[in-house]
Amino acid sequence: MTDLEQSARERDEADFFLRGQSDEERMYSARIIVELDRQEGKKTPQWVIDVAEGRLLA
Repeated sequence: MTDLEQSARERDEADFFLRGQSDEERMYSARIIVELDRQEGKKTPQWVIDVAEGRLLA
């Protein structure tokens, strides 16, 4: 299984989802989560990082 396949699996099994009506809006939601997690010293799930960087659709 590739890293991207693993991220997609984690996305499908996550206990939350990204808000937005389009892939682009969900990518911006992911970017906000990444930034807030960084500010709070939290670890961001890899699938959220992949969405924020445009490697994975949400």
